[in-house]
Amino acid sequence: MLRILKRFCWVWLVFGSAQWASAFSLGGPINEAYQVPAIAYNLPGDIMAPKNLGEEYRRNTPVMYYTFDANFLEFFGSNGVFAVEQAFAIMNSLSNVSAYTQGLYEFPYEAQEFNWLAQALLLWDLKSKTLTLLVEQMGLAEPDRYTWTLHDRYLPPGGACPQDMLYLVIKRNFDPVWSTTDQLQPSSYVNGTLYSYDIFEICTGPDPLAEAVEFPVDPNAGIFTAVSAFGQEFGGFYTGLTRDDVGGLRYLLRTNNMNIESAGADTFTFVTNNAATELVVSSNFTFLSSAALTNDAIALTALIPELVISSSTNYFTNIVTTNVLAYFTNFPWSPAGSPLTLVFATNYTTNVATHYNHTFANVITNTYYTTGTVTILETNIGPCGPWSPPDLVCTNVTLRNVRVPQISGAYFLVPTNNDTCGFSILYTQLVSVVATTNLVVQSTNLPTVTNALGQEFSQSIVEYFTNYSVVARRVFCPTNSVALRQGVEKINFVRRDFDSLLNRFFEPVTNNYTLVAVTNNALLPQRIQRVVTGPDFLLTAQDVTAGPSAPPAVGDIARGISFTTNGLAAYPGLAGPGTIETPTTFIYNKVGPVYLNPSTFFLNPVVPFGEDQHGQVLVWGTFDGSTNAPIVYPNGTDITNLENQVFIQIMPTGPDLPDGALGVNYTNVFSGFSVAGGQPPYTWSLAPGSPGLPPLLTLLPNGRITGVPTMAGTFDFAVRMTDAGSRYVDRAYTITINVSP
Repeated sequence: MLRILKRFCWVWLVFGSAQWASAFSLGGPINEAYQVPAIAYNLPGDIMAPKNLGEEYRRNTPVMYYTFDANFLEFFGSNGVFAVEQAFAIMNSLSNVSAYTQGLYEFPYEAQEFNWLAQALLLWDLKSKTLTLLVEQMGLAEPDRYTWTLHDRYLPPGGACPQDMLYLVIKRNFDPVWSTTDQLQPSSYVNGTLYSYDIFEICTGPDPLAEAVEFPVDPNAGIFTAVSAFGQEFGGFYTGLTRDDVGGLRYLLRTNNMNIESAGADTFTFVTNNAATELVVSSNFTFLSSAALTNDAIALTALIPELVISSSTNYFTNIVTTNVLAYFTNFPWSPAGSPLTLVFATNYTTNVATHYNHTFANVITNTYYTTGTVTILETNIGPCGPWSPPDLVCTNVTLRNVRVPQISGAYFLVPTNNDTCGFSILYTQLVSVVATTNLVVQSTNLPTVTNALGQEFSQSIVEYFTNYSVVARRVFCPTNSVALRQGVEKINFVRRDFDSLLNRFFEPVTNNYTLVAVTNNALLPQRIQRVVTGPDFLLTAQDVTAGPSAPPAVGDIARGISFTTNGLAAYPGLAGPGTIETPTTFIYNKVGPVYLNPSTFFLNPVVPFGEDQHGQVLVWGTFDGSTNAPIVYPNGTDITNLENQVFIQIMPTGPDLPDGALGVNYTNVFSGFSVAGGQPPYTWSLAPGSPGLPPLLTLLPNGRITGVPTMAGTFDFAVRMTDAGSRYVDRAYTITINVSP
């Protein structure tokens, strides 16, 4: 029984301690005095440095937009787009970060799996690389790298390096689970792996001179397990985020994490709580619409001085004017002494008129209709009837309501000073209807008519305008406002393409959302309007490999990050907090396939770095844990060709062959080298779909390029080498033909 109890207690201790076996690192600008290259900060490829609790940098825009440009589409195609969208989908699948369990048991300690064929072919997974970059862009640094990190490296006077060197070592990893004192604690774990460190010191030479290098206490433990750790391997792909990744995002985005920060450079914050109430009276929208149609900007502002017109255009149109004339007449066949007859005569006049389209900057429409109701008022004075005395005069008044096609309603004019961008209507003080009567037609008996009986006719149009008097507060809309704000809990990523996907025009997006500020010990929701004129994340492809004479290092991607430090004035002496701003560009290196050639001969099967046993450095792919063959980029790359390159190498490796000259005989010979399994003889030809060689140059089956070129320029082409076993390898090359030797 005691043994069972001990085992139970041990299991409980292991389970209870498991919640502490994790950590995340916060990232921010490399702006602290100790973060220098000599002790392994701001090294090539670094875009951030670790930050302490409370000095974090995060994004606070709930909806962000991404797109692909033509360079990305041409290299990666639709398969590449789908792979990247899978990475964004993983980020979108997160719920509000505070909704997860305290221990984040919904997420695994490790999320990298392997496709063994992709690993053998040394492929990088496009989706997984994108996911790592997105986590970094949310504000997370590399946890394995900063579990232990140097803060100071000091050599006492008279001391000798390295034996007398003194170091200050700090932790910049924090457990995602709150302690019993409701605080986050520094941690030596990352996703269950306990790290210790050694300090490596080289005293002199290129930076870094010293670094605290982590190592797992258990040599069999997994390392670089977090997506934020940049631990992706050849053939490895992420199925999602790990516990520590989500723990870091929860710390950054949770509502209880309140920082003084800006709303963003392209934002307007609608503020109403600091304005006095005032009475605002509406104006007649019918008058504005009709006046705006026929008056240019100068004339219109003369009619309505408070109106602000941001743009104006004109056009010409034909106007048919209808003029109605009413008069009384006595027809020849009318009996003597009978009343006059009312007759209407209509005249039409056609003219060319100038009309205007105006854009208003300070008009708020309270009510808006495309039709309106008017009353036709007709007054007819004349004899009362055929049986009435001839000298008796009656007045007949008729009213008819008619729906007419006209702009109607009410509008308010917003003052343009003090960042005013609208009104917040609190309540309606008074509603009144104003009637306006316009005389349209009037006719009296003519002076020359002798049998006139005092007849008279008039027609008027009565138009109505509902006037609103409201009590309101002005809405102030400062740009890039700064306030103490909560985290946004969740960020959604939305794809928004360039027009037609291929050109450079991005249709602007107006996005409205709410940020919660904290003021006077109360939560204050603030309405934010963000005008997105370009993508937050632009994905493109370029050759970002160093050259032409730099050390042979090939990066897979180039990216940047932009920080703002609005909170620094409120937190003097600290390195944060702040926000991460857009736009951000991910540049995927499209130099590949690229190979490291350590000598002037064939590719060495053992190269100085890593697992690349065949000289290959960078090839992008898309793959998963299924039996489906990996997709290889550039779009449409033949995976059979890539598999065969494991066994067959081509020398020279390319892409540039020796230059030639016009009119000078050109000769170059390829040779095949079989690392394992290649079967000579080898046959050479242009690859299917390849552009041609320079005019009058020929590739012979034995691998010899020969001929006398007749055209200058640079010519790209691809060759195919096929061995006796029908295995082939395609490789791209370039020949430059100069005008003179």
